[in-house]
Amino acid sequence: MSLNMRIISFAILLIAFSCNEKTSKDFSSLDKDKKEELANWYDKMSNSFLQPSELHRRFKDSALLVQPNNVQTRQVLSYSYKKVGEHIKAMEVLNKAAEIDIENGKANVLQYRAWSLLYYYRDYEGVVRDVDLIEKITNNPYNSCWGEPCGLLKGQALYKLNEFRKAIETFEIVNLEEEKLGFEGNFLISFYMGRCYSELEEYDKAILYFEESMGSVKRFPEVYYQLGLIYRKLNSNEKANENFKLAKEYIRYSMNEPYIERFDEVFEYMIDDELKELQKTNYYKSTASKLSR
Repeated sequence: MSLNMRIISFAILLIAFSCNEKTSKDFSSLDKDKKEELANWYDKMSNSFLQPSELHRRFKDSALLVQPNNVQTRQVLSYSYKKVGEHIKAMEVLNKAAEIDIENGKANVLQYRAWSLLYYYRDYEGVVRDVDLIEKITNNPYNSCWGEPCGLLKGQALYKLNEFRKAIETFEIVNLEEEKLGFEGNFLISFYMGRCYSELEEYDKAILYFEESMGSVKRFPEVYYQLGLIYRKLNSNEKANENFKLAKEYIRYSMNEPYIERFDEVFEYMIDDELKELQKTNYYKSTASKLSR
């Protein structure tokens, strides 16, 4: 038997053993140290397999049989279900982890859940709920949610709920807290404040925030695209055309991410459509002007 086949056979035996423990082993008889040792062993074994694999989940499940309140194990298990498209199960596991965390006065799982609800599941009410709860638990208006300010997530959620004024208030709080921390500015916050003011048809403010967002990111096609839309509405077609062309020039720098799609990400076909509409408008204006002479 080859080494690979031995490893596979060993894994199968281990899984069978772990499954049998669900009915044949009473872990309550083990003391705390023994439970931790056994749970850690199962958890370590799970990492021998790719995260989306069934083997990975089986060992995580076994670890949770021993230590059902291990929040970290539950959260990582939810990643596995999400990666194979079993989103209902992923959220069931994640929600249980969040419930345990909240009972212990912690917000770590909530921070990941808020991020997931926004970018993966588009549950905007859930994002607002989770960020508010995070702030209550931590007694802090500024927290990090999976690498981004939680307030940025909440502001985007409010923006998608058409709660533009509340979104702006939220973004302003984040800006204030980041200034206290010595940060120079968050280009995404400026961008989404621009989007909110644009939706409110307060175009002067929108333009200011869009321009502010380019303070640290010069090649920002989404900004140029949004400015083009505003100038079209203001009948400043020359400025609109200029901005759409800049958006197309910098399209390769679009604010895409490897795991998520940001709101208002711009694509080349969208810019081309606007440029064509501008050409039509300019043609009709030119024709009308000639006919009126």
